[in-house]
Amino acid sequence: MKKSKKSGARSDVLPVFVSIATNKGKVRFSNEDNFYADILGIRGAEELCGHRVLNYSDRYVFGVCDGMGGEQFGDLASEIAVTAMREFSDKIKKASLEKLYDTVNEYAAEANNRICRMVQEKGADLGGSTFAMACVRGNLVYPFSIGDSRIYFISGSKIRQVSEDQTLAVKKLKAGIYTKEEALLSEDAHRLTSFLGADRGRIGLKALVYEPLDLAVGEVLLCSDGLADMVMDEEILWVLMKYGDQFAAQHLVELALARGGIDNITCIVIRSVKS
Repeated sequence: MKKSKKSGARSDVLPVFVSIATNKGKVRFSNEDNFYADILGIRGAEELCGHRVLNYSDRYVFGVCDGMGGEQFGDLASEIAVTAMREFSDKIKKASLEKLYDTVNEYAAEANNRICRMVQEKGADLGGSTFAMACVRGNLVYPFSIGDSRIYFISGSKIRQVSEDQTLAVKKLKAGIYTKEEALLSEDAHRLTSFLGADRGRIGLKALVYEPLDLAVGEVLLCSDGLADMVMDEEILWVLMKYGDQFAAQHLVELALARGGIDNITCIVIRSVKS
């Protein structure tokens, strides 16, 4: 493959564009969401809107972490999860495809253990954070998640939820106890079955892994449930199709706020830049 003498960029790989927005919402007193984008060098703000076109660098890591608002110290839990993600970012980017899943699980175990220590030190009953991660390698995105922060893939006029919500409602849906509508409306929809901080015995917390996504034919959205609970999938699709600009993530946050903004909202939109 041809390479640019100046940047080393592969000619068949499109530049990556990222749009990020977070907001504490209209009800919460603070923002317990947190995010990681190793190219921005920023994290943790109650309100933020940013975007960047990335010069080709083979690999990037992006993540959304949602501290458990119903538990104690959710803000610290998500901050710990993001700090660990930053520390593991280089290792994740350098890992071979064969070792990538194991490396992500090393991150998950370390973040889990740190959160468990924090909870113990604070004398709290429980604390934790979800995470949704996108590992970008060229045109491909390798997605991972724990909890109910979501990953979507938007291609053409279709949107698909890639990630699986690790909730009691989904577990009961799979068991045939709930219908899809009952699962959606149930209180169990927010009862997590897995999250960073849940593995107190440290027997091993495993991330869910999904098929790679191709940025050449679509875009990837990472978001906390503050978006998914307020905005239907079809509306997310409509916003991203209508607003193809640098404020894509902010448009999604604004729609969730307009619908009530009952939770913290964080969105990361990852697109390729086509000529």
